[in-house]
Amino acid sequence: MLVQFPYTDLTGLKLRPALVVAPQRDADVILAFITSQIGGTDPQTDHLIAPTHAEFGRTGLKVASVIRLDKIATLHRTLVYRRLGSIGPSSTAAVGDLLRRVFEL
Repeated sequence: MLVQFPYTDLTGLKLRPALVVAPQRDADVILAFITSQIGGTDPQTDHLIAPTHAEFGRTGLKVASVIRLDKIATLHRTLVYRRLGSIGPSSTAAVGDLLRRVFEL
């Protein structure tokens, strides 16, 4: 998804890609932050999707990006501009593992 994602201090919003991490509930959607700033990636909380990744083409991303599973927000669906793409089975499994780690489930 391409969404207006809030800054963590709630001082503003930035249009950026995000991954839906839970089914849509009513008018809200739960999303994880995606960034192209891959420096400082933490394997305990972040999933890297590089152009060389077998599933990269289906994501709709233009450059190597990191899904930050420690940066999650519940947003109203009116903040969603459009769908970009999707992640494949191996990324879905990795994201699930990271979510369990982040939330200590």
